[in-house]
Amino acid sequence: MKANTSYEEQNLICSYLQLLLVDRIFHRDLQVLTNHPLLRTPVLYIEVLSSGMERVTLLLSEIQMEFARKDIRITNIKSNKEGLWADAKIRGQEMRVVFPLSQYKNELYSRMRVYLGGMNHEI
Repeated sequence: MKANTSYEEQNLICSYLQLLLVDRIFHRDLQVLTNHPLLRTPVLYIEVLSSGMERVTLLLSEIQMEFARKDIRITNIKSNKEGLWADAKIRGQEMRVVFPLSQYKNELYSRMRVYLGGMNHEI
């Protein structure tokens, strides 16, 4: 992180990355649930997952508005088995935010639980 970027801006980018990942996971899970032949009541699970996806979409749009307000643009997102990172421009200044797998995996599951209506006091 460079001197002209704040901790808040870096956290905002990390939240955005996590939300994108959660959205991708929820979409994949929705496809699996929709096509699963052994579920007796797939509609219930699909409703819970769809509700979680709506929450994630709302949060993503709020972060995107905050990005516009703070002049933040994500220019590139990459991931591998070690984590994910984003290249961004903050007020024209280029930077990279790195989010190691060890750091985001537990937080990711906690967030997913909250978005699906479960209780978690860590967030």
